Amino acid sequence: MVSADSSWPAAALGCRAHTGWAALVVAAGRIERLQVVLRGRAELADPAGRVRRNAYQAARGLEPAEAAARVAAAEEIAVEQATAAIRRTVREGRNEGVVVGSCSVVVGASPRAPLESILASHALAHAAEGRLYQRALLKGAEACGLDAIAIPKQSIWERGETAFGIAEDDLRRLLDELRRDVGPPWAEDQKLAALAASVALAGAP
Repeated sequence: MVSADSSWPAAALGCRAHTGWAALVVAAGRIERLQVVLRGRAELADPAGRVRRNAYQAARGLEPAEAAARVAAAEEIAVEQATAAIRRTVREGRNEGVVVGSCSVVVGASPRAPLESILASHALAHAAEGRLYQRALLKGAEACGLDAIAIPKQSIWERGETAFGIAEDDLRRLLDELRRDVGPPWAEDQKLAALAASVALAGAP
């Protein structure tokens, strides 16, 4: 975990990944008076465009060895991109007067399946691409010395209720009301990323 001077407020980074990119929110403070320090978008796909962002879909129909190589190349690039984006975000957080010590990534269900089964199914390939970028963010956080926390989307509101002792409806209202202070963009991606960051903060020493 990144060490911080006790005079610096602790903050956490929350991430919501999509195919090839992620919404990022750095938050500090308690959920009741949450401070949104930074918002941004991390590009996680190949900036040169040589490796397609939807790696599993692009690998369908290829020979197994070539398909595995395509996916591995996309994973490697995604981790590099995620690490660079997180390192930059941590630096920007310090410029705003906070220390980012943890990174929470909203993740989906992770059923185990061999590559050939994933490539045979459009739905499994799409889900696998989501997991690829979620894992890249977690690995990037670890590479930056942050506590990396995976929070399943299906249970994130329950985790919030447990962490804060606040009912889900009230949590949703608190996050909705932040839009008045922070302005757009403040859609589901930003709200879930902020909630993930807040859960991480609630568990911090």
